[in-house]
Amino acid sequence: MRHAFFRIPQVLTLVLFIVLFLGITNSKYLGATSMNKIEGSVWYRERMLPPPDAEVYVTLEDVARMDVKAELIAETSFKPQGGPPWAFTLEYDPAKIHEKGRYALRTRIEANGRLLFTSTEHIPAFDGEPNKPIEIMVSKVVRTKTGKVEPPLKSNANLTNTYWKLTELNGEPAILGAGKRELHMILVSEGRRVKGFSGCNRFTGSFIAREGQINFSQMVSTMKACLEGMEQEQSFLKALKESPRFNIEGDNLLLQGADGQVLLRFEAVYLK
Repeated sequence: MRHAFFRIPQVLTLVLFIVLFLGITNSKYLGATSMNKIEGSVWYRERMLPPPDAEVYVTLEDVARMDVKAELIAETSFKPQGGPPWAFTLEYDPAKIHEKGRYALRTRIEANGRLLFTSTEHIPAFDGEPNKPIEIMVSKVVRTKTGKVEPPLKSNANLTNTYWKLTELNGEPAILGAGKRELHMILVSEGRRVKGFSGCNRFTGSFIAREGQINFSQMVSTMKACLEGMEQEQSFLKALKESPRFNIEGDNLLLQGADGQVLLRFEAVYLK
C-alpha cells in the first residue's frame, strides 16, 4: 500500500504532462493558417521569347483606397520557360481578405531589374468563375531613345471584366457614396452578369451588349438604408435602366439615353 501511495503523485504528474502537451500541440494546430491559392496564366501578343534572365512577378493587392499605395497581400515569381502562356499559382492568407477590400492582380516581367512587360488593365482577383484560371495579358514597355519608360500603348478599355468607376451622373460630377466609397460597376463576361455599388447598396443583374447597344435587366440590390448616398443611388439605378446605348472612348465608358445624351460616364480603373 505504501508503494502504491507514492506512485499516485507520479501518475498524476504524468497525466498532467500529457494533457498540457496535447493542449499545446492542438493549439498550435488550430492556430495554423491554411493558405488559399489563385491559379492562372500570363501571356503577351508579341512573337518573341523572353531573355534567359527574365522573371515573371504576380502580386495580389488590395486597391480599395484610391488615395494611397495598394496594399500587397501576396506575391509569387518564377522564371518563364519557353514561350507564353505561362501558368502560375499564387498562395495567399485568407485571413488578410476583408469584405471592404477590393482585390486585384498585377503582373510584370523583368530582366535584371529592367521592366519588359506589365499588366495595364484592372484584373479582379475574385470576380471570375470559381476554380477557373485567370488569364493575364501583359503589354510591352516602350522606351525612348534616352531610355525613358513610356506607358504601354493601350487601345480602348474592354467593356467587360473592367472596373468602371462612376465619374459623372446626369451631367454632374459623381460624389462618393456611403462609407466614402465610389460608385462603380463590373460587367462580368462569364454569364453576362453586372454587379457593383450604387451609393448605399450593392447591386447585381444581367446585361446584353452588342454593337453599341446595351440592356440591363433583372436588377436586384441589397436593402440597406443609409444616411447618405440614397438620392444619388436612385438616380444612378434609374439612369442605368434608361441607357440603351454605350460608347467607349479610351478609358471612358459613356452610357447614353435614346436621344444620345450622356447619362452616365465611367472611368476604367487600373492598378498603379
